[in-house]
Amino acid sequence: MMSHKERFMMAAKLGEPDLVPICAWLDPVPVEKITGKAMIGGAGYTSARKSDQRIDIDEISVRNQRLMNETCRRLGLDAFNLDTEFIYERGYEPDYVDSDTYIDHFRRVWRIREDVKTTYWIDGLIKSPEDLDRFRPPDPDEMCYDIVDITVEEAADEYPVIAWCHLSETISWQMRGGIDKMVQDIYRKPEFARRLIGTVAEINLEIVKRVMDRGVDLIVWDDDIADSKSPYYPRRIFEDFYFSYAKRLIQECRKRDVLVMKHSDGNLYPILDELIALGINGLHPIEPGVMDLADVKKKYGKKIFLMGNVDCVHVLPYGSEEDVRKDVRRCIDAAAEGGGFILADSNSIHNNCKVENVWTMVDEARKYGRYPTKQW
Repeated sequence: MMSHKERFMMAAKLGEPDLVPICAWLDPVPVEKITGKAMIGGAGYTSARKSDQRIDIDEISVRNQRLMNETCRRLGLDAFNLDTEFIYERGYEPDYVDSDTYIDHFRRVWRIREDVKTTYWIDGLIKSPEDLDRFRPPDPDEMCYDIVDITVEEAADEYPVIAWCHLSETISWQMRGGIDKMVQDIYRKPEFARRLIGTVAEINLEIVKRVMDRGVDLIVWDDDIADSKSPYYPRRIFEDFYFSYAKRLIQECRKRDVLVMKHSDGNLYPILDELIALGINGLHPIEPGVMDLADVKKKYGKKIFLMGNVDCVHVLPYGSEEDVRKDVRRCIDAAAEGGGFILADSNSIHNNCKVENVWTMVDEARKYGRYPTKQW
């Protein structure tokens, strides 16, 4: 039997390991149910409600990351995951609007729902070029990288470490107050849009370089760039405003021999050739009902590895045990032959997913996802 790391990395390098690797990003409720221990904050756990006591974000991030690692071990997954969204300057404290609403270091406004373990974006405070002039970016050299160091240490040589990292797309429109406003800026105030996008990208590129230098194995370019119908922008807009930063990210990964995977929900077909030409090594999650896993495997499986795509919209939250097993077999049948496939959910193991279905997903993958592939 291969180690978790050997299995995962062989598949990520388009090889055929002993078993189909399994990976998942888990939100707080499944983590708590599996470990029996409480996470602090909501989905994304970037903060906790304001109280009379000082909130130590570093302590929150470390505690929650350790629980994430523990959950991966308990489930028998093949990789550890961390998110650079939970890396802050040491001593950082949110700017609270009220007990449940805060402004983060990118001037984004978030609301906390502790009753359902959810934190959600509601606005951004960069409304004008003048606001951007006044913005003090977080300093990558002053960030607390403890969650990276802890995860790399706990993973040792047994697990690969995946770092999910935003680049330029999502954070910039959140800072601006909505993707609708960013679209208008691109056409009406292109220099403002370029400056905002560039500001965000430069900060995140520096953070990602420091994360890679701490020993992670895979970087995820973790910005959604499409909905169920099409990419958010025409191809020329991506090329003009965004893709230069993606090229730089991929170049930095290449220098360090670190793989890079693109994550985006939605229909990527219109720009998938361009994404592959940028140099990505893998794609996640190939959204069910929008893209076809077997089709993507047939067209691109010799160029990139695929990670996905057990349905987390219908099957994992509401399906029966047999529904889950059937969907796992669908994914393996579609993409595992010849290697280069990692089984995962179709976005995340979110708070509405039934924990028993998560266990079933792993169990069926271990039983069915065995190489050689003759039984498929």
